[in-house]
Amino acid sequence: MLKSRLKPLPQKSSRRLKVYNQVMSIFPTTFSKPQAVKKTISPAADEAIDFLNERGLTVLVGVDEELAAAISKMANEQHIREYCPNDCSKRFADLEATRGWLSHRHAVFTLAKKNEDGSWRAVGYGWSGPKKVDEVPGGETTFALRIGKAGLGQHLSEPFSQVVLAATAKLYDAKNFWLETWASNAAAVHVYKKLGFKLVNQKPGKRPTADSQQVDDTRLYMFLPSN
Repeated sequence: MLKSRLKPLPQKSSRRLKVYNQVMSIFPTTFSKPQAVKKTISPAADEAIDFLNERGLTVLVGVDEELAAAISKMANEQHIREYCPNDCSKRFADLEATRGWLSHRHAVFTLAKKNEDGSWRAVGYGWSGPKKVDEVPGGETTFALRIGKAGLGQHLSEPFSQVVLAATAKLYDAKNFWLETWASNAAAVHVYKKLGFKLVNQKPGKRPTADSQQVDDTRLYMFLPSN
């Protein structure tokens, strides 16, 4: 089980331990208190956490209304709207939209820096959750990740992704990750390939842009099989 900065696990009985494991294997369905992901997930993820910590960054799992508002603001940044317009128009349009989206079982992860007053400032966000699509045979867990404008050019996507994937596998007993992206988003595709995702399907189509246009592009479906 992932060791994280949660309250210490009670050890009074095996029955309580069983209940705790059962709860942690269920993806969240509502807002929850963000908690820092700690090391001892996997060697690669531990190294990624060190890399991020050295830069004053922490990966949080869980999202409250304050962080959801910060994510909503970030989702409106031009480079995110260009490839992920559903973030600002649907998933994180407002608190009610996010509450409804969370109800379908999504674990939200935030890459954050702590402010002097103890609050968190979002630098990136991502999520995972149970979902299957015909385009990815064997895919069971969807995954997505964004880096905000303040974090661009700092090589944060790969380590953040490693922590999200490893923490999701540990916390929620998830496996067989998959994602979808656009072929023109070359930087993202490069990171996904470095993480081990393989292209398994593609569909030519029209991509909606940040300025509400439609451009020719190809939707890529990528799969990361569990070991």
